[in-house]
Amino acid sequence: MKKIISAIICITICICCFASCSGTKTAVQPLSEVYAGLEGIENMPEMEIMPDSLIETLFGFNLADFEEYVFAEAADPSVYADAIILIKLADGADLNATCETLDGYLRSVADNTQSYSPENYAKTNGNAVCVIGDYVYLVITSEYQQARQLVDNALHGGNIDSAVQTLVNPE
Repeated sequence: MKKIISAIICITICICCFASCSGTKTAVQPLSEVYAGLEGIENMPEMEIMPDSLIETLFGFNLADFEEYVFAEAADPSVYADAIILIKLADGADLNATCETLDGYLRSVADNTQSYSPENYAKTNGNAVCVIGDYVYLVITSEYQQARQLVDNALHGGNIDSAVQTLVNPE
């Protein structure tokens, strides 16, 4: 009996040791902090948060499908096409429908700026709706690569403050 109990204790200890060696997942930054980091990128125009009613009207989203979200656009959309859309989907939300809607928005911005604003149209080139787990995001800005790096880092559990420091003051 003592051998059986000893064997169970040894097995339990081994399982605990192996479990503690597995990769631990770092917490993802709240989207409001990710947004604040994006605002700190050089050349980012002044941004304004969209009211919920505009999000529902413009995109047709049911905000109950989002656990957390930030929708912002340039404070002067007649001059800048910049936009920041960060979404954490709630359980059961339709990822494909969300991506299709945001992709349609990106195409709309590209179509609307192609004729009259080459500078803003250029912001849409090479841009895409990105998905990381339950997160979907779209950032339209001239600093797209830096913005994407910052968001990807934050959504993979990285430290937003160090990412902002790296992007704003590259060494």
